[in-house]
Amino acid sequence: MRHDALLRHAVVLACALTAAGTAIAAGTGGQQSFAPAYFSQFQASSAMDMASRLPGFVFDGGNPSRGAAGNVLINGKRPTSKTDALSDVLGRIPAAAVERIDVINGGAGGIDMQGHATVANFILKPIDLVSASVTAASYATTDGALQPGLDGNYNLKRGDRSINIALGWRRAPDTGQGRGQRTTRYADQAQPARLSLDSDGLTESQTVKVNYAQALLGGDVSWNGGYNPWTYQSQSRQAAETLALASNDNVGRTLEQGLAYTRDLWPGASIDLKALYRSSDFTGDAAYTAGGVTSHSVTTNTASEQILTGQLTWQALDGVVFRGGVERAINANDSVNTWQANAQAAVQPGVSASAHESRLEGQLSSAWQVDSALSAEAGVKLAQSSLSTSANQADGKSYVYPKPRLRLSLSPAAALQLRLRVEREVSQLNFGDAAAYFGMADKSLRADYPDLVPAKTWLCEGAVEYRFWDRGAAILSYTQAHISDVIDRMPIRVASATYDAAGNIGDASADSVSGMLNLPTDSWSLPQGLLKLSTTWRASSVTDPTTQAARRLSGEQPLSWRVEFSQDLPEQRTAWGFSVDNGWSNDSWQVGERDTSSGSGWARAYVNYRPAANMLVTLELNNLASRNISYDRQHYAGGDRYASNVDFYEHNLTRTQPFAMLRLRHDW
Repeated sequence: MRHDALLRHAVVLACALTAAGTAIAAGTGGQQSFAPAYFSQFQASSAMDMASRLPGFVFDGGNPSRGAAGNVLINGKRPTSKTDALSDVLGRIPAAAVERIDVINGGAGGIDMQGHATVANFILKPIDLVSASVTAASYATTDGALQPGLDGNYNLKRGDRSINIALGWRRAPDTGQGRGQRTTRYADQAQPARLSLDSDGLTESQTVKVNYAQALLGGDVSWNGGYNPWTYQSQSRQAAETLALASNDNVGRTLEQGLAYTRDLWPGASIDLKALYRSSDFTGDAAYTAGGVTSHSVTTNTASEQILTGQLTWQALDGVVFRGGVERAINANDSVNTWQANAQAAVQPGVSASAHESRLEGQLSSAWQVDSALSAEAGVKLAQSSLSTSANQADGKSYVYPKPRLRLSLSPAAALQLRLRVEREVSQLNFGDAAAYFGMADKSLRADYPDLVPAKTWLCEGAVEYRFWDRGAAILSYTQAHISDVIDRMPIRVASATYDAAGNIGDASADSVSGMLNLPTDSWSLPQGLLKLSTTWRASSVTDPTTQAARRLSGEQPLSWRVEFSQDLPEQRTAWGFSVDNGWSNDSWQVGERDTSSGSGWARAYVNYRPAANMLVTLELNNLASRNISYDRQHYAGGDRYASNVDFYEHNLTRTQPFAMLRLRHDW
């Protein structure tokens, strides 16, 4: 039944996409190039503005902190930094510095796609350049509060040397907070218990980022550094028969340094070397006051990451590229918790966790541009990981996993491309889960259970992309995943109790169908307009370790969709647009309860106005529909969904408020 429903959705979506119009050839099937003149119609002032206007391209910043690269390259390379958002990097590059943008599909030209179907490669001009910008911004909330921010950026390029300095100070409200109610229905009580909620939060952060590059020993060397201290405070007022106050006072910082060197070795061959060090620390004080008594739970966390990477690239023949490389990473994460029941009580030690990972990964791959219509990429990574949860590594575990991949791209016509991807992925263990599992005080509790290992996924993905009307594009993809050693909450049962722990719960299958449609609206009396429709259907099946019944994967959202419209009006020096999505809804299962989290749709509108060529004023209206956020708990007596009945239901509902953002950017 699940596959039949997905098939019906796919057929309907395919019919809609096919009806979009007649294709118009635009470049080769594997690569399209866009000159800066193309973006003048959109009044683009930065590389990020240009990326958001690329036909059929959906920007993905990736998740650098987890090793997931984005789908944008700069001069064929990915940024070294793990703390600098890709959108911020592109936002600091002036449009005048861009020579062209190559949109690459399916690995054309030997580009390392890093798991993305499409990559945009920004080629920068080899010219001297000086630029600067200042952006002043402020949040405005419905209670009249203003939260300002100020960012500055400076770029200097002289010959083979360049430097970029970015400074920022920002205050931002927690837009997920608001007013609401908690309703709890107990199995042994006729009347529910109700509690009113009123919460707010505020984040303040400072950033200092420096990037420097120059020629060195026949190659190019670059260094980046970043420092980001931040604070977060929140309060939640809980009123029933008595008043209670829950508050959080968090402070943290991140520090990063990166070094990269690239050099041509001989014609067609080059080497890339990277080194990165990143550290962070965090202290959080969660306080709860009721009846004149205040308790404190304090958590301190420190983490660090060290990475060394080397890669050799060799273009052996025209259209044939080989890559080989190795990466060494060392991660550490330590957390300590203390508890104080009241001001007179002694501070008690709480849960402490420590996890250290050492990882070595080698990779070998080849990309082959057979002709203008067909390209292929094949490769394998071999990852060895050693995980320890104690200083003496007495409980250390080591694993070796191969990760092969194959990608094919075929363009039977200039406007049509077919893509196939088969790949094995291995997840990264959550340090908290690993420390809690291996760090159990009573090792006999898990004596009959296998060790916690990463989840392994075989992915098979097929996609068809169809381009039309210059800026129009339609993409339909189907992905099937077979997952082994799924990680979720599992029961550890002994005669006297049932424990909830992270563990491998078995195998699972997952399917998804995604569609995207970009429709230019010039023929609808909306010149320079673009309507974007995107949606994804998801279905999965796994055996619940507590009840042995089939269910979805925890955290999976069955359906997501988004509608966006934007229009550039060059004569009025204005651009405007709006977007609407369906929010989220997902379930998660613990041993003793089932939780459901959901948020209603989000609506946003904006307008950009240029009073001068070097000035941009932006007004954003966010959360226009006042999103409702709900969190439901279905709790079972005895902490076991299999062996007991529901003892209470808890429904939390928070209504968030609309807010506006006003930004003024001045460029020099």
